[in-house]
Amino acid sequence: NEGCLPTTEALVRIIWQRLKPHIPICSLRLFEQDRLWTDYCGNAMESHLTIRKHFAAAHRLARQELSQDENELIYGKCARINGHGHNYLVDITVKGSIHPRTGMICDLSALQNLVEQLVIEPFDHTFLNKDVPYFEKCVPTAENIALHIADRLRDPIKEIGAELHKIRLQESPNNAAEVYTDIPTKEPLKKVTSS
Repeated sequence: NEGCLPTTEALVRIIWQRLKPHIPICSLRLFEQDRLWTDYCGNAMESHLTIRKHFAAAHRLARQELSQDENELIYGKCARINGHGHNYLVDITVKGSIHPRTGMICDLSALQNLVEQLVIEPFDHTFLNKDVPYFEKCVPTAENIALHIADRLRDPIKEIGAELHKIRLQESPNNAAEVYTDIPTKEPLKKVTSS
């Protein structure tokens, strides 16, 4: 029997195997720390790994083509001219098979470096509307920020051997947005024309 390093991903699977014969479990989460955890649902070697990062940024919710009054009707006080800031928490969840020898889904250090380079460094201590080109024309709501983060990370995460599963962006204690990136989307409806 080949050994495996005791990574968070490998340990949660072992705990699952020991508990499953005794209690009816459907999922198990193991925290290595408050910014790193893994989820396992009994699917052979497949597991999910989540890292949590933080960045501080300001934004203004407003559409350029609308008047200030119209923006305030849609976005409330978040449309104020000078913007406002948040301390964002972003959870990046990847999924993949636990490598039988390394015990990892992917190189954790490489994943953390990708997130630092592609999300934290370009977003931290910025005014999103002005400093991040994508948000010059796209309203930086929590949903749109989460979508943009997913777009930035999807392919680079694939290159290190995992699949991006979910982005969860906590904007404040009152709201967060989640984007699942591996759920198949329905094909667009075909336009029916009559002749």
